[in-house]
Amino acid sequence: MKTLSSRERLTRLFAGQEIDRTPIWLLAPYHPVSFYADIYHLQSYEKLIPYIEKYCDTFDRRPYPSGICFNANPELKQTFRTEKNDNGITEIGEITYKDFKLQKSIYRGKEGTRVKYYIEDIEDLEKLIDVPYVAPTPDLSSYEREKAELGDKGLMMADLGDPLGIFYHLMSAEDFSIYSLTDYETLLSLSDIVYKRTLDLYRYLLERDVCDVFFLVGAEFAGPPLVSPTKFNDLCVKYVKGIVDLIRSYGKKSILHYHGQLFDVLDGMKQINPDALHTIEAPPVGDCTITQAREKLGDMILIGNIQYDDLAHQNAEEIEQQVKQAIKDGGERFILSPTAGPYENSISNKMLENYITFINTGIRYGQHK
Repeated sequence: MKTLSSRERLTRLFAGQEIDRTPIWLLAPYHPVSFYADIYHLQSYEKLIPYIEKYCDTFDRRPYPSGICFNANPELKQTFRTEKNDNGITEIGEITYKDFKLQKSIYRGKEGTRVKYYIEDIEDLEKLIDVPYVAPTPDLSSYEREKAELGDKGLMMADLGDPLGIFYHLMSAEDFSIYSLTDYETLLSLSDIVYKRTLDLYRYLLERDVCDVFFLVGAEFAGPPLVSPTKFNDLCVKYVKGIVDLIRSYGKKSILHYHGQLFDVLDGMKQINPDALHTIEAPPVGDCTITQAREKLGDMILIGNIQYDDLAHQNAEEIEQQVKQAIKDGGERFILSPTAGPYENSISNKMLENYITFINTGIRYGQHK
């Protein structure tokens, strides 16, 4: 068949239609975002850009302001500052509502790195979520312009998260694991509240026809080894399935992001039934191969799964073999992708060449018959 544009290729893949080749997604969005390097304006990536422009398929991922715990109450505020002294640098974030205050600090210096999270007591989480709720209504004025700038390079993607995502940003994974044992019912009741707010924000964008695809991050926080897989349905499936079903009811698509140990929660992923699952990490980093995920999830689009660290450290021949195998295992319902995005402002020549090998190999072995 004829060579498709990236927008056509991704749209047809989601629709279950024939495409010309395996899409190749480097995770880097077209427009700058805070959590990835602005690769289009960094010298380190200069030689990579022509390959992206010619061969890669872009989901132009962007967050939309959702307040704190999906609450846009104007009296609920978050501020950041940096303190420096001879021993190092401390980054401090504060969340305040009237006389209630939470603080997070990250110290980096001679004594190493120390992190104190906002939530170190479940009662503080209850107080934070108890702040009177005001639904977020983020500014969407730049959307049409950015969509036109992206053009046929790919699809527009919103990153709004899910109820578990707020816990990820507020507390340590270890504390969340402990609360899942000591305060399980409290976690569920708070998640119920946040879930209703989450749906409000999704509806706000969906009713305004904003974005083609929605990227859901947070599910991995409720997975093994820190949380028993027996609790995955209660803490994750019922909420994320509701969000995915809402997205689908508006004719839009969803990608669920999940790092780490996936195998024991594959049944939960099947219940959620997103349009696509990223990133299916095989041993030794994760515990699930693309083949195992395919056997359980059927024709769901799988996205993955070349490790970012392998792109940084392995040789080109190893990257070529990994890409070739991933495409073979993924089949025709597959998007070739790294496990993480380009978040460094400067990468080595080796990593640059591995990115190019990744793309070239994807083109060579990803042609559909």
